Amino acid sequence: MDGLEIRVLGGITLVRDGEPVAIGGPKPRLFLALMVARGGEVVSTDRICDELWGEQLPADPGAVLQSNISRLRKLLRPDADIVAQPPGYLLRATPEAIDARRFEQLCSVAKQASDPAVAADRLREALACWRGGAFEEFAEFDWARVEAVRLDELRANAREDLLEARLALGEHAELVGELEALAAEHPLRERLHQQLVVALYRGGRSAEALRHADDYGRQLRDELGIEPSPTFRDLESRVLNDDPTLMPAVPSPRRVRARRLPAETTQLVGRAAELDQLAHRLRTDRLVTLTGPGGVGKTRLALSLAHDLWDEYGGEVFVAELAPVHDAASTVAAIATVLDVQQRQHLSIEETLIEYLRTRRVLLVLDNCEHLRAAAAALSERILSLCPEVTVLATSREVLGLPSECVWRVGPLGVGSDGSDTEVPPAVALFVERARAARPGFEPGSDDLVAIAEIVRRLDGLPLAIELAAARIRALSPAALVERLEGRFEILSGSQSAMTPRHRTLVDLVAWSYDLLEPDEQRLFGRLGVFAGSFGIDAAEGTCGDDELSAARVSMLLANLVDKSMVQLVDEQRSRYRLLETLRQFGHDRLDDDERAAVRDRHAHWYLDLAERGAIALTGPDEPAAVVTFDLDFDNLRSAYRWSIDQADADLGLRLVAALREYAIRAMHAEVTAWANAVSDIPGADAHPRFPVVVAVAAYGAFVRGDLERAIELAERAVAAAERLGVDGSGLAERSMGNALFYLGEEARGVEWMDHMLASARTGSPARLAHALYMRSVAHTSLGEYVKGAQLAGEARAAAATSGSPTAKAQASYALGLALESANPVEATAHLREAVELARVAGNRWIEAFAQTEVLWLRAREGEPREALARYADVVELWYRGGDWANQWLSLRHVFGILVQLRAHRGAATLHGALTAAGAAYALPFVAADAEHLSILAQQLRGELGASAFAAAVRLGASLSDGEIVEFAREQIDALSGPTTRVP
Repeated sequence: MDGLEIRVLGGITLVRDGEPVAIGGPKPRLFLALMVARGGEVVSTDRICDELWGEQLPADPGAVLQSNISRLRKLLRPDADIVAQPPGYLLRATPEAIDARRFEQLCSVAKQASDPAVAADRLREALACWRGGAFEEFAEFDWARVEAVRLDELRANAREDLLEARLALGEHAELVGELEALAAEHPLRERLHQQLVVALYRGGRSAEALRHADDYGRQLRDELGIEPSPTFRDLESRVLNDDPTLMPAVPSPRRVRARRLPAETTQLVGRAAELDQLAHRLRTDRLVTLTGPGGVGKTRLALSLAHDLWDEYGGEVFVAELAPVHDAASTVAAIATVLDVQQRQHLSIEETLIEYLRTRRVLLVLDNCEHLRAAAAALSERILSLCPEVTVLATSREVLGLPSECVWRVGPLGVGSDGSDTEVPPAVALFVERARAARPGFEPGSDDLVAIAEIVRRLDGLPLAIELAAARIRALSPAALVERLEGRFEILSGSQSAMTPRHRTLVDLVAWSYDLLEPDEQRLFGRLGVFAGSFGIDAAEGTCGDDELSAARVSMLLANLVDKSMVQLVDEQRSRYRLLETLRQFGHDRLDDDERAAVRDRHAHWYLDLAERGAIALTGPDEPAAVVTFDLDFDNLRSAYRWSIDQADADLGLRLVAALREYAIRAMHAEVTAWANAVSDIPGADAHPRFPVVVAVAAYGAFVRGDLERAIELAERAVAAAERLGVDGSGLAERSMGNALFYLGEEARGVEWMDHMLASARTGSPARLAHALYMRSVAHTSLGEYVKGAQLAGEARAAAATSGSPTAKAQASYALGLALESANPVEATAHLREAVELARVAGNRWIEAFAQTEVLWLRAREGEPREALARYADVVELWYRGGDWANQWLSLRHVFGILVQLRAHRGAATLHGALTAAGAAYALPFVAADAEHLSILAQQLRGELGASAFAAAVRLGASLSDGEIVEFAREQIDALSGPTTRVP
């Protein structure tokens, strides 16, 4: 935030333009806190003196008070002021300047917002104002306690309001665990218990909702002798009676799954003006590269820009952290993964990415490009030439070298010219802030500030070097640190002569920090450089421990490295860590070739074990946790895959891809199917028992992209390999074959392969059996055999219940809902909604979108076409990002049907032409009656438009590319999903 901030939600702090300002001693801090707490009211001079000094008044309290006020005025003006007004003084400041008032203002705006998404955003912004307890350092004063209690209650209410908004946005599945923890922590806050009951009910867990309501009522009666409120009792009754109004309202069109940028873990100091200039530059230049030596703050600056420009780009801001990517061949795939874009049929992954970005306004941040400079430059050049609304912000130690590139050299922080500066230089402010984090309560005196100014001057104002030095304040005074830096830099001054002076300064400082580590800390620090991205403590123990460094010591040594700012703790709840790229590379260079290879091999096999354990967890009740683990560690899994290719290690590569197959399908990570092709070509791979499964992964990837002939070819190869090797192929090849044949209209052959899949699944896990039964049920339903489809769906539900897997349960519910659509649409909708919620719990985007497609189709046919059409935007977008054209055509056929229903005849005919040209107009109807229904609609269109106009629209649709078809569908959805839209 620009301008002045007075922060009291935590220790009292003054911040101007993002930089902390020293308030002074305890009396000025106490005085300012008192004035803030009184909320713009006049505080009498007698009251002020009493609070500041009590009975120990100075000789001339009025003069001392005036002196304090005079100094504070200089710090506050021109944004705020302390005004004399009999009988005392008042603080004059805008609400935005005081974090407590800004918090209250944002809460008020949120309460008035009609859109729950807007309310949620404002409440998150409000809660982010809190850095600790309100007025926490003045707890012994009555006035502070009273105001703190008031603000704490408002904070609790805001947290509950945010939960309410998230419930309105349909996030009930994600909230159950959080609400259970909050209800246990605050057992008497009735609203939390109400929200938990609603979340459980909306997730299809009515029995649990009623049980929790009963437990809460019993607790009130037993502990307080009172009954729940009438509101709570009414809620319990509505759950018992299955009141449909308890379900969430339809959200607004085009709402997508919440996405967050990487968190800013520390405050950006000294860059406010630069941020403004860069934001302006990004509005005029489409490629801006931040360059400078390691440690100068390029990444922090880029990340802050991404956060600042989030709203301006409508949330279409993506940060691709390229430091964990170690080979140029993976560059585009890694960027596509960040954008959630998967490869499409007949296109390379780069062409797919370009196609996706072509019509979007996006800010794409490519962070740490220097080791992938050629690949990043080539991709940026293509994006800029073919995607006119995309802006690229890159960070690199070297410029990309493109003609259109605007190069912004990120300089060090200002260190001040001499000791006469009236304002605290940014480099000094950064040192003091980080020193306070290392040693709470650190308040530098005048001598300390002189020493700190000398430290930051010697460190050339480099932020990373300053942060490393500030971490030493825990053990050294600023003066002692100056002495040690001076001696160290004299020793190292002749080293690294090829480096720029500032880069040499950083390397020398890192080397000094490294040399101060104990030998085992040095050994661990070097080995931690093997990790790509963040890592957990168990991974550090498993990867870095050996005969020289026991795994038992790793956790203790890791904590030491965090304390010394050599390693960052990025997620305290999950105990996840990471190294800044400069430090990671330094540590990596400390290892010799043999040790580096040994650590990389242990790393790859540790993550192979994680993948194989996760694959098992995906078949049971621990599936959601396994998906989270896979998401967090995908960079490290990619690194393990890369090691298997580099070492031509067929066992490692094949086992890794085989273990990741279900995660890749559920999370729509098509990058893994590309790995399948590569590891299958490693010499000797075709003799490995996992070879058939990996070829089947490649087959499934081809099917998803719509390359049906290739899918069948690979599936046949996988089946033949399994027979040759005498191994179980997991049923994935048969699954791919059956899907592809059904899509081609060869139902008899498709059913035959699904029968093979079902037969093999009966010897596998309950989750695998549930999946095979679900597939066979859907096949029967699509052929009009609804009773048999329902019977098999019932068997699938039984197997899914045995497995405990949310995905298995979702698939079974989907199959049953599909089988009941024609006979009982109401019951079918209930099962399909249940499938959607179960899939969300599992993190299975594929089955979630699948089930949502059918829910919306039923809703449209039951008389709510506009509302259904609005929700199709998200489904179409998901399939488009995921490159799943097999399912995209199904969704677009439904959109076609709704367009006819809404009498958007030209648009419907155009979409019909596109579907027909793609060979997808009547393929794979999941309910047999749909094929006939769609044929009738096409005839109806011809009659409404006339043969000539109908043919012209069909020709137009047939001429559209895949991307243009999706864009056309989006335009139709946006135009027609509003409640009052008129179609000519």
